Amino acid sequence: MKELICSTIERNVVLKCIRDHKRLDLRTIDETRSINIEFHAHPGYVSVTLGQTHVIAQASCRITKPKESRASEGHIRIHLDMSKIPLINLENWKHQEFVQELNGILEQNIRHSNCLDLESLCINSGELVWSIKIDLIVLNNCGNILDCANIATLCSLYHFRLPEVSVHGSEIRVYSSTERRARPLRILHFPINVLFAFFIDGHYTLIDPNSDEERLMDGFFSISMNQHKEICGIHMGGKLGLKKEQVELCKKLAFKKVLELTDRIRQVVTDYYKTIEPITHAQPSIIRIDNDEDEDDDSSSSSESEDPVLIKPEIPPSPIENNVSLLLMPDLDNLSLTDDVSTMIATNVDKLTSDLENDDEHDNE
Repeated sequence: MKELICSTIERNVVLKCIRDHKRLDLRTIDETRSINIEFHAHPGYVSVTLGQTHVIAQASCRITKPKESRASEGHIRIHLDMSKIPLINLENWKHQEFVQELNGILEQNIRHSNCLDLESLCINSGELVWSIKIDLIVLNNCGNILDCANIATLCSLYHFRLPEVSVHGSEIRVYSSTERRARPLRILHFPINVLFAFFIDGHYTLIDPNSDEERLMDGFFSISMNQHKEICGIHMGGKLGLKKEQVELCKKLAFKKVLELTDRIRQVVTDYYKTIEPITHAQPSIIRIDNDEDEDDDSSSSSESEDPVLIKPEIPPSPIENNVSLLLMPDLDNLSLTDDVSTMIATNVDKLTSDLENDDEHDNE
């Protein structure tokens, strides 16, 4: 949000368009640029473009120890990387300060607003919790990196899937996605950031400024809200003060954009998992029967319609198990599957009776 170098001709052209309530990219003063959200195969890997501003986000997780003051809560961290697009008009230390400022705003909007249920990241209270990290990489800067990075972070969290974990005493096992279906993070709300730029001593206000307008703005006003109309964060910068009426107007415009983006994020993530989950997780509770290595390839893949994953059937008890007791069971060597049940029972009764008589005669002698 630092002041950048701009030529006099460019300054005059941009300010003249703003006075006429026009913009160089043919937008109105209360219109945002188009947003494109793309998900990749890896959970938590999202690519977001706001106009020509491009940010990619990758969510990752690891098991760590909790804080002593919050023994049952996990962690969440956000790291913004702008090394791919160095700002030419800024010195090195100002560039780092600019990145730290944006990263601090994202940290407050996402982590301090409690949009993620940190208690759901607990594995074993006081011992082990999940730590979620969001890595943001800015690939192209055409203005308003803050809003684009904020949307990318929320999409990455909503798209990410956490592995299932089982705890048996001191042993902890992390299951892969093929063993158990990974679970989504518990997102309580979506704190979406909306940026406003002020020009000519605050007399003109624009939403979603591009790179040319950011170089000439006198100040900015950033507000983060959710769909419940709760303000999650407010940040101001520049050399001017704002009136209460200006803040209320920005709040109304921001809430309208928040509702649109919240529905958009929910819809794109739901549509994405509807297309892949029936394929990757057709039957969650199953027993996989592996084929022998000596079998032919033709027998293992007989038809495309047959599912190689089978469900273990319930085998009903045979009539022999219902009618024959353990004492009357025949020897396995003399067992024939074609013998009648009653014949087998009578044979074994006679054999048992003769054995008892022989024992009595032996005792009398």
